Amino acid sequence: MTALLLVTRELDVQPGEGLLQTAVNSTVGRLVIQLSKHLGIPTINVVRRRGAVEEIKALGGDEVICTEDEDLVQRMAETGPAGVRKAIDCVAGPVGAQVSQALAPGGAVVVYGALSTHRQTDPAALTIPLQARSVIYEAKAVRGFWLNRWFGTVSSEDALRALSQVRGLVADAVLSIPQGQPFPLERFTEAVSLAEAPAHGTKPLFVFEDGQDEGDG
Repeated sequence: MTALLLVTRELDVQPGEGLLQTAVNSTVGRLVIQLSKHLGIPTINVVRRRGAVEEIKALGGDEVICTEDEDLVQRMAETGPAGVRKAIDCVAGPVGAQVSQALAPGGAVVVYGALSTHRQTDPAALTIPLQARSVIYEAKAVRGFWLNRWFGTVSSEDALRALSQVRGLVADAVLSIPQGQPFPLERFTEAVSLAEAPAHGTKPLFVFEDGQDEGDG
């Protein structure tokens, strides 16, 4: 739902338009790549590790920027005079600020997460330090998205339509949702460690004794 709404409603990205995104190794990031490929939207994907570049390209990402050894703003400046005007960010902090800075005038960033704040005490990681010049003179915008809030602001009919659209995309194999890795409750600590590990690739799924899945980690 988050991937669908970010691309098609919050930003209304059209075929042929570029879309810049961070946290592409997350489940949402991977689904955004799949959905964008289906809709004819080129994606520019930001990763932290050089080892993730080929994996994201194999998944369908058109361009990959590795912040481990590349400058995000400089790479985006090489996309052409028109640039890219739409982005989604799940990192915040200095990376989120660079995403905003890298967009063309009139661009918009939708922030749906703040991974840089996890276990951080550095105040810079808890904010998105925007340049006043880009907000005033280049008319760039930054706004947030939270799926729970979205459900509370739309009609039940609209929510059901979006859910039906997601179900159809999964049924047609446009979107491939990774399966969770099952853990019994007594392995809670191990499950949390997996969830917090970089590039863990799956979500822990707690399974109760009766075999019924109760929720994911």
